[in-house]
Amino acid sequence: MVTITDVSRLANVSKATVSRVLSGSRGVREDSRLAVLKAAEELNYSPNIAAQSLATQSSNYVGVVLNTNDAASLSSYLPLISRKLKAMNKLMLVQFAESEMEQQNALVELHSQCEAVIMINGSINTSAFEHVLHMDGIMSDSQSSVGFDYQFAAESACRYLLGKGHRKIALLVDDLESSSCLDLLTGYKNALQNSSLPYDRRLILEAKTNLEQSLLGLINSFTQYSAIVVKRDSYAAEAMRIMREFNIQVPKDVSVISLEDSPLAQQLNPTLTCISHSTQQLADSCMDNLAAMLEKSIQNIKQSPLIAGRLVSRESVSNI
Repeated sequence: MVTITDVSRLANVSKATVSRVLSGSRGVREDSRLAVLKAAEELNYSPNIAAQSLATQSSNYVGVVLNTNDAASLSSYLPLISRKLKAMNKLMLVQFAESEMEQQNALVELHSQCEAVIMINGSINTSAFEHVLHMDGIMSDSQSSVGFDYQFAAESACRYLLGKGHRKIALLVDDLESSSCLDLLTGYKNALQNSSLPYDRRLILEAKTNLEQSLLGLINSFTQYSAIVVKRDSYAAEAMRIMREFNIQVPKDVSVISLEDSPLAQQLNPTLTCISHSTQQLADSCMDNLAAMLEKSIQNIKQSPLIAGRLVSRESVSNI
């Protein structure tokens, strides 16, 4: 097994210098740093994270709390975060939570074990905790929050539908009390107002209690609609399934547009028109703030501007 001694010999530097380079500490000459990195690569050396933890009194764990409603995070955010943490010689602990109580419990548990905690699509305020970051969740956190511009996304989706001739547009969100869904509703109302169209509360649906029941309520009502804007691709999939059972064709009878664009979007039939957001950009911003937080460089933590999405036109929207 390759040890830190082997790396120091090949790089012709002390073991202390090797340790400082691999831990990311400052104060190492550039030629020494490059020699250590080259030697470590040649020897295929991987530092013992457990030993590092004992030496530095740091856990080397970063916690991640995932909302169970956000299944797309498993295929988008989680792999990106995992690769970034691996490059930082950090290990990841993951907890799944749905309700605010579950999120709170997961945060408390991880906060006691980890150097920092990342909340993905979280709906609780964490300003009372140190070293907590939000991705795509509540934006009132006092330390670090990065997220998508859902107001812009909803307004863009509605304007696209309005351009296709749709005038009765339904909106399906998670929970109208959450900050991101309030942003969605604002964008939705702005689009209607700019087109001098009335706001109809009957066209606003919540998935919080029972997604299928909400969709069936709309289908069985006398409320007219020709398009649905949904926050998640999974909601679009469920809407399409239920509408097929009622012989409602997408997009001939009802157009559907999502504000997510996960891999599921291109697997649906018809393929799903979306407002696509860059998960890579979001993860990069979050991990930059995590690095600054762990280095105690609070001044380098950036409150990043909301990330705007772009329209990806596929088959689920048609002219009316």
